[in-house]
Amino acid sequence: MLNSFPAELIMMSVGYLTFEETETLAWTNKRMMNIVRRNLPQALEPKIEIKKLKFPEVPRRETQFDLFIKWPRGVKSGPIPFCIRKGKKKRQMADYDAQNYAAFIQYARYCAAPSNAQMEWRKYAVKTFYLARRQECVPSLPLHLLFSRAIVHHFDFVFCDSDCFWTVINGLEQTRGSFKDKRLVCSDREVFSFEDLDQIKISPFMQRVDKFEWVLNYDDIPMVDYLFTSPQFRHTNWVLSNINYGLEEVPFATSEKLTVDTGSLPLIDLVESFMRAPVHKREWTLEELDNNVRGYKPWSFKEVEDEIRKSGVHYECVETTYRSVSRNSEGSSGIEVSKTFRIFSPELTWNIKLSRPNVRTLDDIEECSGFNLYIF
Repeated sequence: MLNSFPAELIMMSVGYLTFEETETLAWTNKRMMNIVRRNLPQALEPKIEIKKLKFPEVPRRETQFDLFIKWPRGVKSGPIPFCIRKGKKKRQMADYDAQNYAAFIQYARYCAAPSNAQMEWRKYAVKTFYLARRQECVPSLPLHLLFSRAIVHHFDFVFCDSDCFWTVINGLEQTRGSFKDKRLVCSDREVFSFEDLDQIKISPFMQRVDKFEWVLNYDDIPMVDYLFTSPQFRHTNWVLSNINYGLEEVPFATSEKLTVDTGSLPLIDLVESFMRAPVHKREWTLEELDNNVRGYKPWSFKEVEDEIRKSGVHYECVETTYRSVSRNSEGSSGIEVSKTFRIFSPELTWNIKLSRPNVRTLDDIEECSGFNLYIF
């Protein structure tokens, strides 16, 4: 279909593609190849394979940014200083940046050769290309060029500050590289404002995030429930920690994969929310939670089943299991009891598996406020 369009319109469309996608388009027929070769020859140049790209956590008010690359042979780049060029500054520094980027391309080829010894970027830049006299003085590489030819197979970004987050994301949106597997780790609850959330919804880079980890060190969820219901995160694997408020919003998440690995809330409220929430394909794991009803309280399978029955759905208990577990480091033994309830809804048949970990006897529920919950 695109082949029938004028060349000018095709080039406008190509402007929204990565170099990898543009090269794929070029190979569809001779006309496309000629258009790309004439207007965007960089897309046909050899690609740089990056096994893993990592942006470590950057402290607030930090002005110097580093990133780390792991090449396919396992060679590690060490810290690579980078910068974001915009507007007039980007044009003024074009020749200087191109020279430094050419050195980086040679470094990537050096790391790809099996016969070469491992060498970090700063050492290579000083010894081979004389970009600086000392390693700590190696100039920053412009982010818009750095990954223009790259195919990044795993992308890790740990952030705790909104400015840091958008500095990196906006810089990556200027590049034409391909990012296959994106993992974002939010390490602070006060990262995002509602303005940030609106920006996330329209950010091209944020339209697909493979894994989003949110480590909550306080007693509330800032904006997670807002992101939960966004269609763009349907295929995102969420991992949440230390949730002590707002967990009742979890059942309404649109994501197919979700893990909660610590937290507390009323168990019955959570089950009631699951019975009201829209049904869709889910593989969810909620572990190491506590039944918190104005303080930690024991719970029973009977009250959970009563809540399921009260919702009016057709269900049945399909499995009950008992498993010996170690209760503590001293080696005392306990019993983990689990029950699986199958829910027959018009849209989809799904399961709730609930387990009560580490009790002394089968009848001893008074000591146990903890629970694990699985939705599948």
